[in-house]
Parts: sequence; structure tokens; C-alpha cells
Amino acid sequence: MKPLILLALATLAACSNPLVATNLTFGPDRVEANPTLSGQVGGATVTIDP
Repeated sequence: MKPLILLALATLAACSNPLVATNLTFGPDRVEANPTLSGQVGGATVTIDP
């Protein structure tokens, strides 16, 4: 998981308009967080949703 996070941060460093969002899911036993990273690279939008 750590290499994926490092790759995502390196990708965001090269992006313009970087965005980090967290989707929260509430269940009966726990709360789950799903981070989403996105940004624009050369006019294309890149999204990383692990």
C-alpha cells in the first residue's frame, strides 16, 4: 500500500489542479474511508481510486 501512496503523491506533484477527496461509507460495525486523488496532466484528467 505504501508504494501506491508514494506513486499517487508523485503523480499529484506533476498535476495542475490537484484534488484529494474522501468517500465515507457508514456500516453497522464501522466507517470506511476511500480516498480518491485526481488532477490534470497535459489537459487530461487523471484519477487514482485505490
